[in-house]
Formats: sequence, C-alpha cells, structure tokens
Amino acid sequence: MKEHSLNHSAWILAVLLAACGDNGGATAAATDSATGSDTNVATDTTTSTNSNVSMSATEEPTQGGTMGQTDSQATTEGTETSPTTSTTTESTTDTTTMGVDTTTSDTTTTTTTTNDTTTTTTGDTTTNDTSSTTDDTTTGQPAACECPDIEVPLDDGIFVLSDDAELWKYYPETNQFAMLGSFSCNGMTNTFSMAVDRLGFAWVMFNSPVGEIWKIDVTDPTNCIDPGYNPNQQGVGYFGMAFVSNSASDQCDRLYGNTYDGIGGFSEGPNSGDFLSVDPDTLLIDLISKTNFNGAEMTGTGDGRVFSFGGVPSKLVERDKANGAEISSFPLQNLPLTNAFAFSFFAGDFYFFTESANPLVSKVTHLDYDDSDNDGQQQLTTVNNAAPIRIVGAGVSTCAPFQPM
Repeated sequence: MKEHSLNHSAWILAVLLAACGDNGGATAAATDSATGSDTNVATDTTTSTNSNVSMSATEEPTQGGTMGQTDSQATTEGTETSPTTSTTTESTTDTTTMGVDTTTSDTTTTTTTTNDTTTTTTGDTTTNDTSSTTDDTTTGQPAACECPDIEVPLDDGIFVLSDDAELWKYYPETNQFAMLGSFSCNGMTNTFSMAVDRLGFAWVMFNSPVGEIWKIDVTDPTNCIDPGYNPNQQGVGYFGMAFVSNSASDQCDRLYGNTYDGIGGFSEGPNSGDFLSVDPDTLLIDLISKTNFNGAEMTGTGDGRVFSFGGVPSKLVERDKANGAEISSFPLQNLPLTNAFAFSFFAGDFYFFTESANPLVSKVTHLDYDDSDNDGQQQLTTVNNAAPIRIVGAGVSTCAPFQPM
C-alpha cells in the first residue's frame, strides 16, 4: 500500500514561516450500509490437543484475480451517517478443555452505533475532521501511520468476506454479524482471500483471473480501486494474506502471505509453500522462506506479530517476519481447515471461521489464547454455529486492539 497523503495545516505566523507540513489522515465518505439479521444459535465446542485427527480441504478454486484501487477516499461534508444495526445472536456455548466441561450461557442484545462527522473551522475555512491524528508539536504533522477516524471503525471488530463478494463485520464482544455491502470489481465476484490495511481498505484476492487483487473501501464496498498489483510474480498465484505492523513502535503496516498452488485441497508437506511479503510502495513480492503449508491463512497484530492457520491436522503458527522461522506452534486438531476458512486476531484472542455442518455457512470458533479467564487453559470453543455467510476471508486492521479489552 502507499502512504496516505497529508492535509495542509493552518498557516501560523505567515510572515515568518514559509510553509507547514501536511496533516495525514485517510477519510471516507460512504454512508454506513450495514444491516443485520437475527440468528438464534445453539453451539457446541470441541477442544483438543490430540494430533490423531486428519483434516483436508478439497475445494479447488477457479482461476482468477486482479487488484486495483487508488489511495484516496472522498470526504462528505456536514453529513449525518445512518446508524449501523448489527444482528443479534443468542447462543449457548459448551466448552471442553483437557477433560473439564464448562457450560456457559450468554445472551447478547442488538447494539446501534452512530458515527458523526465533526466540523472544524479555522479562520475562514471549514473542513470535515475525520481523522484521529495527534499532531507532532514540533512539525504540526500527525504521527506516522496514524489510525483514521472513519465511519466504519477499524478497532471494534473483524471484517469478513463471503465467497460471493459481500463484506461483513463480526463483533467478537457481542457475537454479532453486520453486513457492510456487496461489490463487483471489474465484474469479479468469486473471492479467495482478504486483508484489511490501516487506512480502511480491504484488499480482496479473486479466484479468477488467478491472483487478481482489488482494494475495497470498507465505508463503501461498491468503491473498488486498482492498486496496481501485478499478479503471478515469481510464479505466485494465490496466497492467504494479512497486514502486519512493522513493530510495536513502528505502526506502518506491510502485507504478508502464504502461498497455495491451486491444485487439489489444502495440504501440508516439506517445503510445499512459501512465506512472502509485498512491498507497500512497489507492490512487488518478496519470497522470505519456504513453509510446510500448501494453503494457509494469515493474521497480523498491531505490535508486529504474524500468524498462520494451516496444516493437516491444523495448527496455529507464529512466524518470524524477517526469516519465516516458526516461533511457536499450537495444535488445533479438532478444527479442520475445511474448503473455506479464515481467521483473525483480536484483543488477545483468535477467531476462526470454518465451514459448519451446513457447508453453505460458516461457524465461529474462539481460542482463548491469552487465557483471559485465568484458568490456566487456552480453550478452543465454538461460539456460533451458523454465521449468515460462507466466509473465505477475514481481516483486522492493525488499528484493532492486540491486548485484552
């Protein structure tokens, strides 16, 4: 991705100073189109660290994919946005961890969020202030890669992608889904994977043509933009992907991925895949290392960590961004990849989206990675057995919290 442009700050002491730097901030003008549907779900949970279960995915994606979009978003002045209405999910969760059965019942209620546009007047000029930037007291410029304040917040949930080009949002705190809108980029609707950047764009890879990637404005999914990515670089077609901050102190992000050869199901074998990154300025692929995953999804954090979800049986692997080496591996034996799968990190935990008993929709499985309940276990719990869509991509901006809320 390209660095966002900066807006001109107010002129101060014009007689003495020649010019001031630009203020950064990505803005978005699309109205919030999220709608929801009520879903009553009875969920079950399986937790295991046994590696005797064999899992495989058999879906072979059709060929395709191109990417494209500019780095600008329109600004709507003096606009009141419509509230976002999320679906309400009532769920009963059964959790089994290392021989201990725990049953909890929680009910969530519909929530409504209204985002307002704030008008700021300086001198004789009125502008819409839609960025949450913090100016440097010396230069008057915002901090590098500051998170924007847009109509669809980047820090309160996980963006999810359907297999037929619909963008939704999943709210972990309430176990709700809300639709943001559908899209068709240059006639393409057969989606493969997705990552969400720090400026509020979902980078969507399509099945056909192979490796095509377009950027979708999360505030207006009908706004498709071609970023100029050239598919099939170095023989790479498909890859699961995620944006990851450079480090806890450097919030600028970079796209990382794990390749899939597109032949047969997702699999695991020595050196069967590649761990890669994409340069944010040139959009050129850098092959970092070989991996054992032929097909894996990725997620990243705001403090610079990158994780893979892949393998047969499935595993959660943290990798070193510099050389691709495994830092840790967590077995997920009772959670097969299925033909459509995705996952994301949010507020210290992981959320996996895999096919449910009805393969036309997905289920949501939560991993208490940070042991937030302090019971000494990292439970793997199915929290929603029937999402409203079949999910093939999930992504969080690195503006999302990476510590428990």
